[in-house]
Amino acid sequence: MTDPTSSAPPDQPANEAGVSPQPDPTLAGAAAAPPTAGPQDATLAEAPTPTTPPTRSNARAWAVGGIALVIALGIGGAVIATSGDSANPAGAAASASPSTATPTTAAPTTAAPTTAAPTSAAPLPTKTAAPPKPKPPSYKTLTARQWKLIAKNPDGHIGEHYVVYGRVTQFDAATGTDTFRADVAHRRMSDEFDYETNTMLSGAGSDLENLVEDDIFRANVMVLGSYSYDTQIGGSTTAPLLQIDSIKVL
Repeated sequence: MTDPTSSAPPDQPANEAGVSPQPDPTLAGAAAAPPTAGPQDATLAEAPTPTTPPTRSNARAWAVGGIALVIALGIGGAVIATSGDSANPAGAAASASPSTATPTTAAPTTAAPTTAAPTSAAPLPTKTAAPPKPKPPSYKTLTARQWKLIAKNPDGHIGEHYVVYGRVTQFDAATGTDTFRADVAHRRMSDEFDYETNTMLSGAGSDLENLVEDDIFRANVMVLGSYSYDTQIGGSTTAPLLQIDSIKVL
């Protein structure tokens, strides 16, 4: 049984400050209709001062205080930065002002310009390409008719090359050492009297030194045209003139 003379109910012990703890809100319904208490119970109910929960006005005061603190910190940082910038005016002026160092100028060189001495070497002779060697001619063989056409008009065949055969009829002091007269045909004949065409032939004396009258020969020749000469009986005659490029006694 609870002693009515005790300072606090047994389930709600008093704290060190002598203030009873705030009653549990869940028990508000039960506290709303307490049993009828005596004068002592009323005195005990009025003695403790319950703590009131923080109201909305207190929260707003804390928010305003925090914003004021942030603004104060920002202003203080700006003032410190401004004081830091103004603490070094000489450095700012040094970076802004242009350099007053005197520019260095290179002294002009007094050395005389060098001139290349003219070369006295003789110019190298230019090499001239040797002219190409002429292509050796091709000597054609003849038929009997082809040879007769040449003998008829030797001037119409000047510069043409052929192979001819013949028998020497005159090679003496009257003809000289480089020219002789012979009867010529288009091929080697079986009888020496079958060479019919009277012809004058001319060549190098060294090539003709072993050639004499009545020799049968084979020669590579070039047609020079027609040739007229005086005969021993006081007349004149015209014959084909051939240049000997090579000759062989048969």
